[in-house]
Amino acid sequence: MKNMVALTLLMMWSSFDGAEEDPQTLLLKQDCSGFIAPNLVNFNQNLNASLADLRAQRKHFATGQSTSGTDPVYALFQCRNYLSITDCTACLATAEAQIRNCSAGVNGARVIYDGCFLRYESNDFFNQIMPRSSILCGNQTANESTTLSANESPSFSAAGQQVLLDLQIATPKITNFYAATKIQVGSNEIYAIAQCAETLTQDTCLDCLTTEHNSIQGCLPNKNGRAFDAGCFMRYSETPFFADNQTIDISPFLKQEGSSSKKWIIIGVVVGGVVVGGVVLAMILVLLFSWHKRSQSPKKVPRGNILEAINLKGPNQYRYSDLKVATKNFSEKNKLGEGGYGTVYKVLDDGEDEYLLRQVWKLYERGMHLELVDKTLDHNYDVEEVKKIIDIALLCTQPSPAMRPTMSEVVVLLNRNDLLEHVRPSMPIFIESVLKPHKDTFASTSSVTSNATTSNSIVPTKC
Repeated sequence: MKNMVALTLLMMWSSFDGAEEDPQTLLLKQDCSGFIAPNLVNFNQNLNASLADLRAQRKHFATGQSTSGTDPVYALFQCRNYLSITDCTACLATAEAQIRNCSAGVNGARVIYDGCFLRYESNDFFNQIMPRSSILCGNQTANESTTLSANESPSFSAAGQQVLLDLQIATPKITNFYAATKIQVGSNEIYAIAQCAETLTQDTCLDCLTTEHNSIQGCLPNKNGRAFDAGCFMRYSETPFFADNQTIDISPFLKQEGSSSKKWIIIGVVVGGVVVGGVVLAMILVLLFSWHKRSQSPKKVPRGNILEAINLKGPNQYRYSDLKVATKNFSEKNKLGEGGYGTVYKVLDDGEDEYLLRQVWKLYERGMHLELVDKTLDHNYDVEEVKKIIDIALLCTQPSPAMRPTMSEVVVLLNRNDLLEHVRPSMPIFIESVLKPHKDTFASTSSVTSNATTSNSIVPTKC
């Protein structure tokens, strides 16, 4: 009688593909790098050390690395959690033998089996995925007329799609990124698992499984299918490939909130909505009133903030035809020089014989600095600060580069009010008719900065 019981238990235990002594070593995919490690001796030493480290750990998931010398090796092994440690060890041994079939010295390779996954690289890849899913579909179609109950009749495809979607959602929320479940479909079941490398983040695991989920749906309504690549794995089958006691209740991980928290959230929304609604409405009315009031009054810029006033206007845009006319067909007479961004021309303002810098200089000579200030500032600025900035700007346009202050000197001038009292800039090079501009006297801002000479004087050497 005891023998009969033992034989019955043994037959029940052996009725699924994932029984003891079945490491599930069906090879699904192998990839070998196309690059050879520079130092083969050093690389092979690190590879052997890394794989030995994986074997010694005897776990479902393990990483190893050996980084001595110039050619480090990083290795990762993952076994399906429903397998025993003995089966995982056997699967690792098979994977190690297979991965060494790649050309000697390749700096990376990976093999994927039903039961495990092994990969090594010359760089740290532990938190990376390769979202290029591969699939393997069975060649038998499931009976789509199978019913779930007397009142509902989902097809095998619909049931399979739902369980795979549930795994995609739940698995990244589980501590070790692994889930195994089964559902009843009429008189049959669907067994399914999903797994991510434990070194990934929750978001990365979700991204990887999303790719696998999108791919594996192409197998339905076939009775079984697999989607796999570096980082994660998905599989379903009408035939059991793990024991019933290996399933995980994934329903808690499919809920957005717990039932009790949902209850209090609903109560809070209802009660809070009534109380807060009036307050929110009042705030909106106040904001609308303030906005209307500001829109009716002239816009003002904070005191002294000239740059902000300029930004309000936005950049000017010119047509090519306008530029052609303004430069007299890009005449050499109007060419000022060349810089890092191309040729620079003086431009006539609205067809007149004057351009902007000439106008600035004339206003400066007449002591009419403030005519240059943007009207939108509406006198909200410091007059002396404006004059100082214009004076410094004109110092930077003097004919000789040696006469112009360096950038460090400009900073000093901006921070002092007494240094410009006895300094007067000379007429800019673009205005002096007796001076013909040369290529080396005009450059972009970067060129001016790089060509600036160091001076012990705070102000330019000549006024």
